Amino acid sequence: MGTTKRKKDDCPGGTIGKVIEFISKTDQEKIKLAKAFLYPILRFINIGLKYVSDKQTPYQYAVTQMVRKALRSTGHKHEFFVDFSKVILSKGCLTPPELEALSILDNKCEITLKDNSGEGDAQPDDYSMVLFYDFAKDEFFCFLHGNPRNDSSEPYELPERWHGDKVIIYLSMRSADGKKVSNSEYLGEYIVG
Repeated sequence: MGTTKRKKDDCPGGTIGKVIEFISKTDQEKIKLAKAFLYPILRFINIGLKYVSDKQTPYQYAVTQMVRKALRSTGHKHEFFVDFSKVILSKGCLTPPELEALSILDNKCEITLKDNSGEGDAQPDDYSMVLFYDFAKDEFFCFLHGNPRNDSSEPYELPERWHGDKVIIYLSMRSADGKKVSNSEYLGEYIVG
């Protein structure tokens, strides 16, 4: 990630025996942006990335992956933007959902899933975890215990203040016992109608 490590022999008098890491200004800006985006959805990340790494917390893992994969340069020095399609919010071996349709009308989002129970380890009582991000207002709204895999009839109600705004939507599945998750899926950008 652009760090420079100094060896014991290279260190000035007061730091002998310590490893000092210098993080470039570019990497500092990337980390700052990733943390600002991910911190508000910490609850979602703690569930979705709970079993991914023994060496990092789910939040640390999410920040690392976002810095590596989802941040792109604007072309100006130290300025970046998020490639929302590359953000990882959940990672696991549970069979992912199959999207049939998505619509937003009257601030209600209907996400219709194909019941793919029986494929891999998919079960009818697996439930969806859905995250909505209002780009203009920089606000998140998440459902950690959404519709089950075999019944996606209940719409997700979005805040009235989001009407007319663009939202980014992510979806993943979680097993009924909470021990497995699927990889998160970027569903795209939609206008709240």
